[in-house]
Amino acid sequence: MQLACPILDRATEVEPTAYSRDPWTVVRCRSTNLVFLANPPSYSQLAQQFAWEKTWQEESRSRRANQPIAWRLSLAIRRLRSALFPRRNRFLALARQVAIENMTKRSLRFLDIGCGCGTSMRKYQQSLQALGFDAVPVGIEVSEQLASLAQEKVAEFGGKVLVTNSLDGAAQLKTQSIDLVLMASFLEHEFQPRRLFRELHRVLAEGGAMVVKVPNFASWNRIVRGRKWCGFRYPDHVSYFTPSTLAILAEKAGFVVSRQNLRDKFPLSDNMYAVLKKAG
Repeated sequence: MQLACPILDRATEVEPTAYSRDPWTVVRCRSTNLVFLANPPSYSQLAQQFAWEKTWQEESRSRRANQPIAWRLSLAIRRLRSALFPRRNRFLALARQVAIENMTKRSLRFLDIGCGCGTSMRKYQQSLQALGFDAVPVGIEVSEQLASLAQEKVAEFGGKVLVTNSLDGAAQLKTQSIDLVLMASFLEHEFQPRRLFRELHRVLAEGGAMVVKVPNFASWNRIVRGRKWCGFRYPDHVSYFTPSTLAILAEKAGFVVSRQNLRDKFPLSDNMYAVLKKAG
């Protein structure tokens, strides 16, 4: 069977996997090994019928009812982590480090794709401000409800939120107008990642970088738990990346992985992190 692979952006041979859930079909590309949804919902469906704020609640209720032990254990771990590290946000800490190490100018614009209600975008803007940066936030959010909340948080700082899908939103931005791109728990929702990355390559200024957090399909937890892995979310998680497939996507779109150490892709974690830079 042939389908368009999200990484290659062309038809390629795919094979079925054991992770499908009616009516959603999950396949693996034989060329890249990317696992992805063969019949993803449209952008308009993701904005309304399958909006994140709806599917997250539904998935949480389902896991609590069908996997009570795993749900309680996961909740206990999150609470313990919050108690031990009350101010810790690893993604924002990494993004802050990228700004310190790579941004030579004090005035910059950063783009938060899938910015949700804008809380993280606002926190990042505040952290950059504390470092002496004049940071202007730009968000893209497909959910009208969440985008409205985000706009309220960033308007007073000259920021704006584009209410649209990621690809159309990026296309609205000027060439080399963005210094940093943030994608926290977003890329798994995008069914055209190569096209998006190519657009972001145009949008990023020279020396610009992207900071990515995405579920790690290569995690040991996924291998052990199989179909019950917490990273599966139907149908709004449409692509399931590993460190290898993320690197292939980056290379195909003109980026290089400038950072992804063992801690960033620790096999006991369900998430992985990476810093991608323009290759030219």
